[in-house]
Amino acid sequence: MNERIFEHISERYDELGQLEVGEEHLTVMSNVFAQIGTLDVDGIRKLWTSVVIPQLRISMNGQTLSNCIENLTMKLEENTVFCDIGSGIGNVCLQILAETRCKKVMGVEIIPSRCRSAVIALANAKRYYPEYFAGKNAIFLNDDFVNCVSRLTEERVNVIFVHSWMFDDDLMLKLTEVVTAVPTVLCVVTSRKLADRALQGSLLKLVSQIHLTADWNDHAPFYVYTKSSAA
Repeated sequence: MNERIFEHISERYDELGQLEVGEEHLTVMSNVFAQIGTLDVDGIRKLWTSVVIPQLRISMNGQTLSNCIENLTMKLEENTVFCDIGSGIGNVCLQILAETRCKKVMGVEIIPSRCRSAVIALANAKRYYPEYFAGKNAIFLNDDFVNCVSRLTEERVNVIFVHSWMFDDDLMLKLTEVVTAVPTVLCVVTSRKLADRALQGSLLKLVSQIHLTADWNDHAPFYVYTKSSAA
């Protein structure tokens, strides 16, 4: 499936670090860490099944309702609005749309060509695989995530994923301020811990650490934060 969805991505583009000629200056701008690092297919599946759905179940219900797990999972998936900050060419967002009942995902990416590539990938996905993507939508924003609180709130994002292992402390502080400012957010998964001082007074709490398979590490650590209904 990925070969057709991302058929527009050239080897040359990958060799340049998924940058077009002339975009190099963007990588040294404030708030930009344009390294490529993605979860593989199995890592994305584990993120969804072992982190997102269980944590949403806890956050939305306070407890697991064992007598209707299947129906509950269906409803949770349908009501999830997933956001990938630093979404690149859209692979994480589109896999989640394809493999789950999630109806809307959002990607925030500061590199223009990556965002354009994600939009093309979405069009390819809908054209080639309507059985998986019909009635679903992906929104790809070409912007600095620090500017996106109002849009994340408008789209009612409730799950945020960030591959933030190259973020410095200042950028992690800004990230924490963003995720805590979006009232609908219930779960955050990030490869660096959020800034403790910006979490003070927030209902988001660190609940676990999980290891996911990625292209840079077969056992990459991620931190899971959840807003508990019992908090």
